[in-house]
Amino acid sequence: MVDEKITIQDASEVDPNLLRMLDRGLEDIEAGRTLSHEAAMTEVRRIREERRFARSNTGVAANA
Repeated sequence: MVDEKITIQDASEVDPNLLRMLDRGLEDIEAGRTLSHEAAMTEVRRIREERRFARSNTGVAANA
């Protein structure tokens, strides 16, 4: 079953940097360089907290 609402882009229409990032991600998976979902989310939360703290100390008001 093909969903006709989905548009498949030709490689020439996709940002080459995005394709390189995807390739690196696949290489990491193949090499076993991955984190569990829980570990990844812990790291995301840590980074977000650091960014919030940095913004609060510079007086920049932004959505977190």
